[in-house]
This record gives sequence, C-alpha cells and structure tokens, in this order.
Amino acid sequence: MDERKLEFSIFCIEALAEKLNIDSEGVYKLLKHDTDILDNYIIPCYEALHSQSKSYIVQDLIQVLKEKGVM
Repeated sequence: MDERKLEFSIFCIEALAEKLNIDSEGVYKLLKHDTDILDNYIIPCYEALHSQSKSYIVQDLIQVLKEKGVM
C-alpha cells in the first residue's frame, strides 16, 4: 500500500472513532477483521473517497457498516 492510501486509511479510522466515540483500535478491528471494509472498500475506493469531506466519508462508512450488519 502506498503512503497516501495508508495515511487516508488512518484518517478514516480516526474520524470514525471520533464520531462513534470508540478507540481507534476498535474501529480498526471493525473495518479490518470484523468486515472487509478497509481492504475491499476504503483502499480500493481511495481516489473517489479522498476528495470528499470528512463528514461525508464518516457518514458513508457508517452506512457501509450498517449494510454489513455490524451497526
């Protein structure tokens, strides 16, 4: 994974953790181990997602988590 995708992934994890009021480790586990969202959505969709606002990204990720049945 290149550096910008790594930085964006960290940004997504931290932003979602802030919104959900849980720690970053918990969000990482949710996105990486409990679902495939990190590897099969955030990283592959980097080009489309990184140009969006923080609020949009967080709401989008919450929607994907709901679709996966983990929220």
